[in-house]
Amino acid sequence: MRPEWWVGSLARFGESLLADDDPRPVIAVPELLLPETLDQLLMRVYGPELMPSQLPVLVSQWSKYYFMQIIPPVVVAALVHDAHWPLSLDQVALALDERGVLDGVRFLGAGIFRAGERGDPFERFSPLLDHLQQVIEVLSTYGGVAPGVLWGNAGDYLETCLTQLAQVSDVSLLDGYALLNERTRPEGGRNRLFGTITYIETPTGIRRQRRSCCLSHRVEWVGRCEHCPLNE
Repeated sequence: MRPEWWVGSLARFGESLLADDDPRPVIAVPELLLPETLDQLLMRVYGPELMPSQLPVLVSQWSKYYFMQIIPPVVVAALVHDAHWPLSLDQVALALDERGVLDGVRFLGAGIFRAGERGDPFERFSPLLDHLQQVIEVLSTYGGVAPGVLWGNAGDYLETCLTQLAQVSDVSLLDGYALLNERTRPEGGRNRLFGTITYIETPTGIRRQRRSCCLSHRVEWVGRCEHCPLNE
């Protein structure tokens, strides 16, 4: 981690990064994503009233915490500093708070490596996209959640990150927004982040809307998020 990167207006984007001397134990992602680990964590966080009867909803909500830890520091490091951490699953570990909620990330790879060439967003962000793909595949299978729901959660945090970064920096965000605006990847494959967030006109103004519902409305105390596509 480079502490000098996360100061002033950029501090918010590095809040999830654990300091080198942070004593909290961490759990590497391959272990974190084991079914038995997820069973225990989701039970701790959500309790027997919801676990496992509402497993798809819980996995979707839990994934938001995951993407919240990973996406901002990775995206800002790439866009602002032209660098990224190695992101293979065994090189990323997360801390948990007393409830079992994800509460910090540590990148275990040695050093920080140069990002891909500017102007080739899918190459530039290929480590992040590969990481998200693997995590989403595991969570989708485990929780019985459509991958599109989880990609929608990831795209939600990516778009939020880019919007917030635009407010505090004049760095080019074209490569970041390309991940949300390009329908296909350069090799012709589907871009699962395409259109995850749109802005639509309503009688009361412009409304931010997700492409896919995150399922939160299925649990009364969570409720429907304000950007839900199911809102009338």
